Amino acid sequence: MPEKLAMQQNDKPISAIEFSPLGESDTALPGRNFLRPAPVAILAGLIFSLLALWFLMTAKSVVIEVDPPEAELSISGGLMLNLAGNTLMRPGDYRLTAEFEGYHTLQQTFHVGEQVHQALHLSLRKKPGKLTVSAATDGVQVSVDNTPAGTVPLTITDLEPGEHNLLFNKPRFFPEQRTVTIAGLDKTQTLFVTLRPAWGNVTLASSPPGAEVLVAGEVRGKTPLTTNILQSGELVSIKLAGHKRWQQRLQVNAGESIALPDIQLQPADGLVQLNSTPSGASITVDGQFAGSTPMELQLQPDKNHQLVLFLDGYQNLRQQLTVRAGEERILNLKLTASVGNILITGQPADAEVWVNGTRLGIAGQSLKLPARAHHIELRKPGYASQRKTITPKPGIDQVVRYHLMTEKQARWANTPRQITGPAGIQLKLFRPEVTFSMGTSRRKPGRRANEVMRDVRLERAFYLAEKEVTNDQFKQFLRQHSSRHANGKTLDGINQPVTHISWQQAALYCNWLSEQAELPPFYQIADGKVVAHNKASNGYRLPTEAEWSWAARWTSQGMAQFPWSGEFPPTGKAGNYADVSAATIVGRIINTYNDGATATADVGSYPANNKGLYDLGGNVAEWVHDYYGIDFNLDGKANIDPLGPETGEFRVIRGSSWRHGTLTELRLSFRDYGIDARDDVGFRVARYAE
Repeated sequence: MPEKLAMQQNDKPISAIEFSPLGESDTALPGRNFLRPAPVAILAGLIFSLLALWFLMTAKSVVIEVDPPEAELSISGGLMLNLAGNTLMRPGDYRLTAEFEGYHTLQQTFHVGEQVHQALHLSLRKKPGKLTVSAATDGVQVSVDNTPAGTVPLTITDLEPGEHNLLFNKPRFFPEQRTVTIAGLDKTQTLFVTLRPAWGNVTLASSPPGAEVLVAGEVRGKTPLTTNILQSGELVSIKLAGHKRWQQRLQVNAGESIALPDIQLQPADGLVQLNSTPSGASITVDGQFAGSTPMELQLQPDKNHQLVLFLDGYQNLRQQLTVRAGEERILNLKLTASVGNILITGQPADAEVWVNGTRLGIAGQSLKLPARAHHIELRKPGYASQRKTITPKPGIDQVVRYHLMTEKQARWANTPRQITGPAGIQLKLFRPEVTFSMGTSRRKPGRRANEVMRDVRLERAFYLAEKEVTNDQFKQFLRQHSSRHANGKTLDGINQPVTHISWQQAALYCNWLSEQAELPPFYQIADGKVVAHNKASNGYRLPTEAEWSWAARWTSQGMAQFPWSGEFPPTGKAGNYADVSAATIVGRIINTYNDGATATADVGSYPANNKGLYDLGGNVAEWVHDYYGIDFNLDGKANIDPLGPETGEFRVIRGSSWRHGTLTELRLSFRDYGIDARDDVGFRVARYAE
């Protein structure tokens, strides 16, 4: 009955029901499918096709070639597709790893660009190989490519693939050289070598027999003996007690054998080890020079020999000696000094005495020294050492006198009194170390207000040029310079003093001299002009006004008034001033004076002053270093090594010139000033000695 009912229910017709959208009812119908498989598959296929098409349209063809071609490759970093031997890859960065047995693993980053076709060629590097080396004899040394590798048998590792030069060496064998090609790939190759002996055999016999045989100092046995000798030759010695040693250099061709005739050993000389006190004595044996002590003498046996030892400062020593065959003896002899007395005396009295490098006390003592040459040195701290060489004479007393200078005195003693600077300028050394008065008294006729008296002391030694700088000397610095002329009278002769130069040009010339002499410049330059000076420099410079004043005026009797001796006017040819020959050029002249020069004269044409300096009065006035000013010296103390005011507008000019002819101008205390060039102003140079 239930089965029938079920059949009836199944026989009912199918009728539609009302559709309710998802979400409009509280519960969905169980088992209902909302995505049909066919559309999903079509959509997925379409998306895949589009992606594939996009990849094919944007990918680039990359050919990757690897040596060896069997290497396994792996690539990471992006989309790629192997197609017909090519690899399609999207542009971007990739990392490749290549591996193959016997090769180093290769890891490389590469970039795929926008080119349609690209290629990448790679080579794996072979791993090193190994070489097992053996030889027919042990102890063979092996070098690979000039680098020691060891002694066979051995295995040499880490040999890079390719050719290698091997060198095999063993003492007393000919070297062997081989070229080996290493395959690499971590494989082991083998090599066997046989070295060829570099010797031949020699048979030695002696009379009497039983003598010891040495080859190159190595004991080989006793005669008779057959031993090997290098083809290159070796020193062979045969010795037997009581006999002279037989010695000869032998060589035998490799692989050959020879026999020498019997060697007749002769009775040995006597051996005497001769020593002397002191050592170094010369030796004669039977009148023939044999050498110096200590030494080993070989003496003919059973004969009376006459030995003489002699050494400077010692008495000759004579000795008779007889030795037996093969006898060995040590003979120590003491030489007797042949001495003389040397008295050391001098100042300072407490100086130390050093003889041949050994301190022997304080001076004032008498020394007994062997009669040979001795180097004597006197020393004391703060003083320069003094050295003397003396040979004492037996029976005669000798005296060595000394006088040590302080280090400063010694330094000045070795300082040249005269030097030649660049351009041939001659300079003299001066060390005044005196206090003197610059300027002049108000009571002196012709005195000017700027000639204030003040005390000055010069302590620093300096060099001062004997003459004024000439046109020729200045043109070595400034070739185009011309001193021009004065009313048709030339001022441009090569030996005339240079004129028409400013103070700046004179200072620049001094720095040029320093450069030529490799001295530190005295003047500091900026934009071509002097802006400062370096007082510590010993480079060339203009003399200070104090140096010029001392050089021109100072005498042991006081400060000179004129460049000549006596009063105004000058007589004879005392210097180049405004004389009658210059009447058409200058306004005021010395009517009674004629020096023979209308304008400037050659430097040094007139007598030098008491210091050997020329033209400090006349010819041309001279630029000096100092700024122009008036110093009253109010504290009453002497100004030491003054360089003048720190600043100023003008520079000092000292000395009269060929244009000057009045009493005021011709006085040595006359001071002028300026900055610009004139036809009657030149200069001379100076520099500190240290």
